[in-house]
Amino acid sequence: MADETMINGEYSDDRMVEITEDESSSKISRLSQKIAGLEQENDKIISENNKYKERIEELKASVKDSEAKNVELKKQVESAESESKALGAVAARAAELEAEVSQLQHELVSAMSDLQESNVELSEVKRDLEEMKGRDKEKDVKLAAIEKERDLFVVKAKELEENKSDFRNEMEGKEKEIRSLKKKVEELEAMVVKNEGLEKLKNELEKKVEEMEGKIGLLESKLVEEEKVKERLIMEGVNGGINRETVVDGEKKGLIGNMKERDWTVVVGSAVGAVSVLGVACYLRHASRKQ
Repeated sequence: MADETMINGEYSDDRMVEITEDESSSKISRLSQKIAGLEQENDKIISENNKYKERIEELKASVKDSEAKNVELKKQVESAESESKALGAVAARAAELEAEVSQLQHELVSAMSDLQESNVELSEVKRDLEEMKGRDKEKDVKLAAIEKERDLFVVKAKELEENKSDFRNEMEGKEKEIRSLKKKVEELEAMVVKNEGLEKLKNELEKKVEEMEGKIGLLESKLVEEEKVKERLIMEGVNGGINRETVVDGEKKGLIGNMKERDWTVVVGSAVGAVSVLGVACYLRHASRKQ
């Protein structure tokens, strides 16, 4: 929309900047209303100014005609005094109109200055809108990134759920294995209790074995002594029915260490028992080492 306006004797074109935005601020709306009002007022002033100009031109033409007819009017001055007064009133009115036109031009300049300021404010509002659009685009980019990250989290959550199911199955297998191990531990504990009894018996048998080993050692020493006696008797050539006995102080005693026959029976029985106990002890010791 363009209007021709005279400012200081020159014509200029005024254009109204129209802004159509999705979201218009109240400030832009007020400025638009103010600009529209100023344009209406400017159009009104221009219309009146044109009327005044036409009237002035008419008056100028009338003045020229009046000057041409001045000579004739002078002749008719007495008869045309009323007409002369009317012309004076017209001239005064023309001067008033010139003053009004000057005032209107001054107001128009002020209005144009206000319009320029409004355009500056409008440009700032446009820039703010562009910045808001840029921020909205940036938000859209960030939102797309967040949505992408959310999708990744959803996929990861599904994977974790699947892994959780696998872990649950594995845990069930581990629990079965733990129950089996607990059962084995209970069996081992029962065996330990049993082995404790065997250990006690083994210790007792080992003690008896030690006692028997002592007795066997004693018997071995006596056997050695007997062999020495037998060798001495053979060397001396003793005869006369002496087999393995002699009479000392009216009592029959053995040749070896003065041992009686019943003592020999006890010694032999003890030796046999010692050997049996020693065998049992060796077996228990071997079984203990295997465990």
